[in-house]
Amino acid sequence: MEIPRQYIESQRKFVENLEDIKYIHFRDLYPNIDSTNFQICTKVNFKAIENTHKNIRETWGRLKHNSTITYEFTSKTGSQYFIDDKNNIYRLSDHWGATASCEWTLEGKGQLAMSIFEKGEWEIGIANLKDFEIFRRKDDRRRDIIVNPQWINQIKTLIPVKEKLQTLMVNPEFKELSDKNKKFIGENFGFFKYITKFIG
Repeated sequence: MEIPRQYIESQRKFVENLEDIKYIHFRDLYPNIDSTNFQICTKVNFKAIENTHKNIRETWGRLKHNSTITYEFTSKTGSQYFIDDKNNIYRLSDHWGATASCEWTLEGKGQLAMSIFEKGEWEIGIANLKDFEIFRRKDDRRRDIIVNPQWINQIKTLIPVKEKLQTLMVNPEFKELSDKNKKFIGENFGFFKYITKFIG
């Protein structure tokens, strides 16, 4: 059974040469801030909205009732958001400053270091989408880095390599190969199977 050793080794080298483009910062890939990604790597100073009712939840409910809502959601930390038809983003939260990959202050206030993250009173802030700016921490967190689609497109070209190795492994002659050759085929099959799983 012929083993295309040079071809397989050249394709592994191809993967190594792609290492520099494997990951990319979210904002390098998506520089435009919109209603679908404003909560990723942005900076803004929210204007406080006064609590005009018995409690903050009632004020929040009235704001929602009197607005034309285009989108709303609740974050993992319990902060609530909605966007109106004028691209105003409303936020009800008990923490301001460093929020996941963002820096969102309320009237310029908030804890800016994640290590001293503290919860306080629930407050409401408003900011327009046009006021959001790109924000990058000095030390990019893993959550801000994503797999580069350009890398994925290049990796798609490796599917035939994985299939070729799979064919070699099911070939009846595979059993007759030396342990060294079996190991070469098996390890490379595992490598290319792992790499191509990122394609989705």
